[in-house]
Amino acid sequence: MAFTEHNVNGLIFDTADGLSAVGGIRHAFTTRLGGVSPAPCDSLNFFENHGDSVENVRENYRLLGEATGLDMSRAAGCRQIHSDRVRFLRAEDAGRLLYAERPYDADAMLTDVPGLPLVVYSADCCTILLYDPTCRCVGAIHAGWKGTALGIALKTLVAMMSAYGADPMTIRAAIGPSIGACCFETDADVPDAIRAELSESADRFIVRGEGGKYHVDLKQINRLWLLRGGLDPRNVEVHPDCTMCRPERYWSHRRMGARRGGQIAVIALEDEA
Repeated sequence: MAFTEHNVNGLIFDTADGLSAVGGIRHAFTTRLGGVSPAPCDSLNFFENHGDSVENVRENYRLLGEATGLDMSRAAGCRQIHSDRVRFLRAEDAGRLLYAERPYDADAMLTDVPGLPLVVYSADCCTILLYDPTCRCVGAIHAGWKGTALGIALKTLVAMMSAYGADPMTIRAAIGPSIGACCFETDADVPDAIRAELSESADRFIVRGEGGKYHVDLKQINRLWLLRGGLDPRNVEVHPDCTMCRPERYWSHRRMGARRGGQIAVIALEDEA
């Protein structure tokens, strides 16, 4: 399975073919292209606390909604804290999207409410979208290296199954663009934290390089967590792009520092006919 690029009036985003094929949802993984924000957040930026104005960020959300068919005026997010916290969003959380308005400190969200887009933010970290078409529920996960080590992907799956009766054999998952093993160079603390939870099963995604540094494949480690949750490997899509390798297309904290924008992943259930 693959990802498809969309260009709608210059606004560029990707969708996961496997999620799109099932139907019943709308979703997107954004790039940095097609918005209204000026430098250093040019141009499709969704972080209002990195030097951009709230007005620009709101307009970028509006443009994304226009391009995708998502009602971004109802979208909601969480205050991401690099944790393994999972929250359930309800209809009354709709529209709580700007940082000060977000209802919870958490890094994963689940809902079965149609027309409630779930938004997670990144500038190198993994974003993961989940969908069970059988019981009609969706999830969105932000997984930095700490969340990845803590197994937030698996914990979100378990919460999805427990709350909604989701079936791991029918759940679809897509892992968006993030920093790749090619560029994610770390000290020993990162692989040690991952191995503490996954032991030797994570070793093939951790490579020690010259000078004692390690290269860690966060996307594949999150995929491993999803497979541990019982997902069919054919139903887990992994975006090939490294955000740090492609600064012309993505925001990257490691490459650009703090004065830059950020991209999002978003998913929402469509209303039933």
